[in-house]
Amino acid sequence: MKTYLEEALKFIESEEMREYLRTNLELVWGDHIGEKCAEIVAYAPAPLEEKIPVLELIAEQAKYDKEDKYNNPAVFAKSARAALDERYKNNPHGTVFTLTLYYQHGNHKLTLPHANFIFMDFDSAMRELQDCNDNYNLGETWLEIEKWIPYENGKLESYFWWILNSAGEIWYSGYGFVHCFSDNFDPENWADLYDHLGGLNLPVPFQPRDIILADCRPFAEERCVLIIDTGDNRDCCSLICLYIEHDGKVAIGAFKHHTFLSQYNEEVSCLSALYRAKRWDGKLPKHEAPLAVIGAAIKDNPALRKQIEDYLHDCATLAYKKNRDMTGVKWKILKEKFDL
Repeated sequence: MKTYLEEALKFIESEEMREYLRTNLELVWGDHIGEKCAEIVAYAPAPLEEKIPVLELIAEQAKYDKEDKYNNPAVFAKSARAALDERYKNNPHGTVFTLTLYYQHGNHKLTLPHANFIFMDFDSAMRELQDCNDNYNLGETWLEIEKWIPYENGKLESYFWWILNSAGEIWYSGYGFVHCFSDNFDPENWADLYDHLGGLNLPVPFQPRDIILADCRPFAEERCVLIIDTGDNRDCCSLICLYIEHDGKVAIGAFKHHTFLSQYNEEVSCLSALYRAKRWDGKLPKHEAPLAVIGAAIKDNPALRKQIEDYLHDCATLAYKKNRDMTGVKWKILKEKFDL
């Protein structure tokens, strides 16, 4: 007999995370394990068609608060089915679908040249995607299909959107502004099917001094970060990491909230890095080499971890008070201050 926990954990791509959660998810979240499994499935980088049966299995087997729409497996399943239905339903005369292809270049989110199209139906947009796959090497790209319906004063307004990978699999979806404020919208039976700023909150097997791979592809380039604090391994802000900003500065932030992504270059991920997080044991690229230096120094002097954490927080607070944009400290300054 399939168990909802095992089926949900199949969506965790990291073997380290998957094995740890198999024995620790219930220990950390207790009676809320059903809701956590629902989150894992709903926010996963996987086709909606694969998510639906597992979400329904969770709704059938797990204990959860059926009155709470948040993290509710039954509501997630309904939302996934609604997202598939919206491709062909609620398309009044004048409805159009736009297709935009995106790719990440360094810290910048860009659109492919001449790859913004308008169509009369969803399937036409999908055929165009296939043509693009045949004619371009799309690689680490993703796309958004958006449904626009006639609104007041002759305008078209966004009604629904889907985010797909380059293979055409629908991973995430949501209603646009018009529907969310219409009389027909039922928030009790709809849940967002994407991770945003750390919507997925899971315990991790990592420890301070571990360098781990943060992989949010295709929405952002993969990179390494240094874990310096795990806190209670439960709170969404407890997993603190050091990372190298695009300008080479060493910065600090909450891993689950994706603060390691560039804040000033539109680098935003729908996908939580927790799905693929794993320890890094290879050679770091030159620009990330300071992470290994800091990690080794913390290993020799554990007290240094808190000192560096407090210093970076103090620098960020001071910059904020002075209305300066600052997400980190130059490596040279940090190196000299702590004799690294």
